[in-house]
Amino acid sequence: MDDQLRTEFNEWARAGKGDSMERGHRPVGEQAIARMNVRSDARVLDVGCGSGWATRLLAGSAINGRVTGIDISDEMVRVAREASQSYPNVDFQVASAEQLPFDTDEFTHAFSMESLYYYRNIPKGLSEIHRVLENGGLFVAVVDMYWESETTHQWAENLNVPVQLISVREYRELFTAAGFMNVNDERILDPRPVPDDYTSGSFKSREDFVKYREAGSLMISGEAKK
Repeated sequence: MDDQLRTEFNEWARAGKGDSMERGHRPVGEQAIARMNVRSDARVLDVGCGSGWATRLLAGSAINGRVTGIDISDEMVRVAREASQSYPNVDFQVASAEQLPFDTDEFTHAFSMESLYYYRNIPKGLSEIHRVLENGGLFVAVVDMYWESETTHQWAENLNVPVQLISVREYRELFTAAGFMNVNDERILDPRPVPDDYTSGSFKSREDFVKYREAGSLMISGEAKK
């Protein structure tokens, strides 16, 4: 397990960044999850679940199924468990995406919000997600930082962990190499207006933030072929 990544996200959890990540990503996450058409009896894996907000959204669709969230950060998992006590169809585990503690073909769907580019070994992580999905199982991943979204490149300067900055074409190729078929990419836009007085440490200027919003979040999807 990546101790550097776990340490960083443990600090994020203690600082309450789980809430700010939900505020920042939920409008796009809701759109991506809606595109998954999760059945009521689905078995869903949320990879890199953080504070569990997307796990709980997924649980609202899989009301007769099961949603499992995993995260490399034990503190994030603690926060997620505390916030999800009223969800009987949800559970969380501390685990790495590159070594999933699940049986082959265990899930019907998998979802990942803003976690792929943190993987040290993306091919291994994708192969593991492919392994735990049943034949035809759908994987949907969303990333904000990718090569074509130029103003997000500056994020890497403020992170204490390495990230993988790759292109849409490379993501598609990685999905295909891992065994996914019908691989698609789509941009999802956050519909919220950008305040005139926007200030944030995430971007150097309001103009950069506007460009980020215009580029959109990248959603990549594929079906597991067995």
